[in-house]
Parts: sequence; structure tokens; C-alpha cells
Amino acid sequence: MSNLNIYGHGKLLITGEYLVMEGAEALAVPLQRGQRFVVKSARGADLQWTSLRPDGTIWFQGLFSLLDFTAQESTDDAIADRLTDILTAVTRQNPDFLSDWKGQKVESSLEFAPEWGLGTSSTLIHAIAEWGEVDAWTLYEQTFGGSGYDLACAMADGPIIYKATDEEIHMTPVGLDWPFRDQLFLVYSGQKTNSREAVDKHASVLKKAGKEVETVSAITQQVADAESLDEFIGLLTDHNTLLSGLLRETANPWAPSFPGLIKPLGAWGGDFFLAASPEDPKDIRKWLNGNGFDTCFGWKELVLEDE
Repeated sequence: MSNLNIYGHGKLLITGEYLVMEGAEALAVPLQRGQRFVVKSARGADLQWTSLRPDGTIWFQGLFSLLDFTAQESTDDAIADRLTDILTAVTRQNPDFLSDWKGQKVESSLEFAPEWGLGTSSTLIHAIAEWGEVDAWTLYEQTFGGSGYDLACAMADGPIIYKATDEEIHMTPVGLDWPFRDQLFLVYSGQKTNSREAVDKHASVLKKAGKEVETVSAITQQVADAESLDEFIGLLTDHNTLLSGLLRETANPWAPSFPGLIKPLGAWGGDFFLAASPEDPKDIRKWLNGNGFDTCFGWKELVLEDE
């Protein structure tokens, strides 16, 4: 087998968190940062796996049997077990996957810290599906599950409006010609949230949220078409208010004195949030950094936009 070089984009969910699971239209953006996978032939009859952080240090390493993909050695048992499950699921779709028992070496390189929640898992599924020549959506459902917007972003070329129902998935490319993008910052909260646990916590409420699903879908379309920062902030304030009432949680536990809008991106309480303000961009960044938010990207620094 010749070497494979596969890339998947990271992701952020601008609108539709939680309710995207119930069929709401959501605005999702792929990122300029993602994860690259290089697969090479290797000596022996094992699968060698190394995952690197952006600085080149190892954050996972494992040696797997090609017989049943069990880990013979690993630096993290939970990650090793997850890889075993994914690789086993690939063989259910493609029984010929690695059936020649020839050694393989995989090196994955993250372009963001794994704790940031920007798509370590979804880029992994995208890459393994391409490597194994199987359907990525089926593999995703059999392993991680979820709405699938993150997997859509892994392979997208620009922002999309995403909608998933029991019957089908819709991914509509959308150009975000916002003249106020310099006023938008994407900020790591410093806290990690498990999206699956967050959705499960509110499952009973979300199942009954028919009216809210329609409202959020309408807000998503309006946000994509927003022509001014005031309109954008107003729409996302309405989005925050709706979700806050539904979930009975505060949208902004991090920076209540911020001079503008704070909007969670994904499960509430952790990972990244959006900060939008009419203040000078330099002052916005200075405020965020001065209040302990050191990982802070301008919209154009992080979001992949299809030119």
C-alpha cells in the first residue's frame, strides 16, 4: 500500500447547540486547524499508532494486533479501547481492511490542543473511514454517535447550515459575508464539557422542544444573513435566552461583565465561546486576555471560509 495522507478540519457550532439533535437547522463552521493522518507500511505484523500535539510531543501511543485490533501496549487504555472499537467497526463494513496482516504505522498530528474540543474525534472518524474505504456516517453512528455536524465539518470547505433527521442529512454551504467579522472572537473557556453527557442530561426536555426547534432554525437562517453587528448580537441574544429557559442554565458563566455578547459554542459550560462586541478589536482582545482568556482567536484566524 502506498502512503496515505488524510486531513480533517476541526469544527465549531455557532447556532443550534442541543437542538441540532432534534432536527434544528444549525450554523456550523469548519476550522483552519484540524488533524492530519499519515499511514505508512511498516515492518512486522502490528499496527503502530502515534498521536502528536501541535508542538510535536506525543499525547497517545499504542501498538495494536492486526488480528483483533486489541492493544498490546498503550499510553492510555481508554483511547486504546476506543481505537479498537473503531477499527473493529471498520471491518464490519469492509472485511478486507488490513486483512493481509502487513504492518502499518499511523501518525496523527493535531493542530489544536486535544482538550479544546475542536474535533479530535470527528477528524479521527473521517480519516479512518477514508483509510478503511467505508462510509464515514455509518462508522460515526456505530462508534461516537451524535448529530454529525462535527463530521460534516471535518470534510467541509466552508461554513454550512446543517440539519439531520431520522431520514436524511442536509449540508448546505453558506457564505458568511458578515462585514463585522473583525468584531468576533472565538475563545477557549478553560473548561471541558462532555457533549454526550450534556445532551443526555437534558434529553427529556429536548424531546419536547418542537416549537424551540422551529425558532432556532429560523434564527440560524437569520444569523447567516445578518448584515450588521447589532442584528447579529440581537439574534444570538435571543438564541441564548431561548436555550437558557429551556435548559435552565446560564449562557455566560465565564465573563458576565464582558462589554458585548458571550455565546456558548456547543455544550454549555465548557470548551469554546463566541465573544462579539462593538468595541475596537484590539480592546476586545485586551479585555479577554486581561480576564484570563489566553486562548483567543479572531474569526478570520480560525474559521475556514470558502473563497
